[in-house]
Amino acid sequence: MRIMNFTRRVLSCVLFAACVMTANAVERLMVVGDGVWGGWSISNSIVMFNTAEQPDVWKATVNLKADAGFKFLTEACWGGLEFRAGDNDVVLNSGVATALVSSDNDNGKDCKFKVSEKANYDIVCDLANNKVTVTKAAYQGNEINHTALWMIGSATPGNWSLSDGILLVQDAANPCVFSATADLVPGEMKVAVNKYGGFDQTFYLRDLSDDTKMVFGSDDNKWNIAEAGTYDVKVDVAAMTISIQKHTPSGIGVVNGTTAAPAAYYTIAGVKSNAAAKGLTIVVDNNGKARKVMK
Repeated sequence: MRIMNFTRRVLSCVLFAACVMTANAVERLMVVGDGVWGGWSISNSIVMFNTAEQPDVWKATVNLKADAGFKFLTEACWGGLEFRAGDNDVVLNSGVATALVSSDNDNGKDCKFKVSEKANYDIVCDLANNKVTVTKAAYQGNEINHTALWMIGSATPGNWSLSDGILLVQDAANPCVFSATADLVPGEMKVAVNKYGGFDQTFYLRDLSDDTKMVFGSDDNKWNIAEAGTYDVKVDVAAMTISIQKHTPSGIGVVNGTTAAPAAYYTIAGVKSNAAAKGLTIVVDNNGKARKVMK
């Protein structure tokens, strides 16, 4: 009996510790406000990213306007959990960690964060320690308005579902360039700025005068994919250009000239990551099959 009680206490402690470790984890975090390009449009808000190793640490590099307020949303709607300043608006100093206040615990004043200088900033929200830090980014060549882009449309595997859009990954050296290698079928496609937003968001669309050029927020003109295959897609939002080219496989081990879409990785808490983390990870392949991997 003593052994059973001891075992129960140990299991309870383990479960409690697991709950504490993931208590602050949220499924998404987005930047919204006058301080970012999309203003108070949730559909045009800035999507932040975390990792499986640090699910409570969310990051984004984005242009912030001077003396203009912003805050962080966890839902693509008003009234959900938010993170913002405390009793007053707070001007953030570059590299200095500042208190991040949950809307569940604040006084309801809805105070915002600001910066004093317009620039690109690395934003880090540490929800486990309730801290936010903005640091002036190394890259200042062009305004950074997106952390990622998504392809949607009848030519993509997810069809017109924003949540199932093909992720265009930001280039590390040039944050205005986004790219993906994806399997496409005959049909239409366009480029979204927020997978959590709605169709009222601003899309990148085809320039009617040139298929290799883009317009932002104009008439709903889409790109047409004529032939099924694997394509390399590259979008440059500074130059307003797009390249859609058939993928040319290279290296050993390519079968039948095609390349499978990359697998998706999740923690046991359901937090998506860019790579398999240490410990137990759930891997979902491009056919939608899931398996558990211990690393």
